[in-house]
Amino acid sequence: REKNPMWISDRTKLKRFNRQIGPAHTDWVKACKERDGKKCKLRDMECSGQLEVHHIYRFSEYPQLRYEVSNGITLCHFHHPRKKSKEEELIPLFKSLIS
Repeated sequence: REKNPMWISDRTKLKRFNRQIGPAHTDWVKACKERDGKKCKLRDMECSGQLEVHHIYRFSEYPQLRYEVSNGITLCHFHHPRKKSKEEELIPLFKSLIS
């Protein structure tokens, strides 16, 4: 690592930015997990990893829904969608699972 010319030995100088961190986000995550029984809503034999709360409608595109509990679903790391196209395809399923 240290041999890489881009290596930053002073790790405090690394940029750490997460626009979601804050009390509103923390409360939203907690409320969604409580509603979902602290379990992946798609749970099956493939569930793995820690639980994450996924924004059903994208965080960046729907700022008015960012902290609406009805816009979150608890998923394990395995089931958390990684592609925008997959996220959009799963919206109806996610909505049905939390209603």
